[in-house]
Amino acid sequence: MPATLLSLAFAVGATTSLRAAPHAATYTVAQAWQGRLDYYRSCAECHGGSLEGVFGPALAGKNGNLQYQSVSGVYAYMTAHMPHGNPEGLPEPEYVAIMAFLMQSHGIPPGRSELNEAEIDADQSLMGPK
Repeated sequence: MPATLLSLAFAVGATTSLRAAPHAATYTVAQAWQGRLDYYRSCAECHGGSLEGVFGPALAGKNGNLQYQSVSGVYAYMTAHMPHGNPEGLPEPEYVAIMAFLMQSHGIPPGRSELNEAEIDADQSLMGPK
């Protein structure tokens, strides 16, 4: 009987440890740099040059509203509603670059491959604080 319970406990533990971690999209440093430029051009007026919030909410820092949002959720909202007064008004590469900048601003490290919409859509990990 104890061997059966031990086997069951091991099987349950093995099952839970095999669960896939949320997908983490990667971006390049060059994309984040381009995203910073695109952000300043299209977003900083409302969200501030340091993401601190002006007319729009803060996007980073202790009062930032992105830290508990998923990467894919932030991107979906951004592409559907931003920039204010011109929703869906930016080309896809600019939205992707701005997302790379936001990820960098939240401490998500760069990778070797460029960020793309498919990776973003699959990424359910949280932006995290910064």
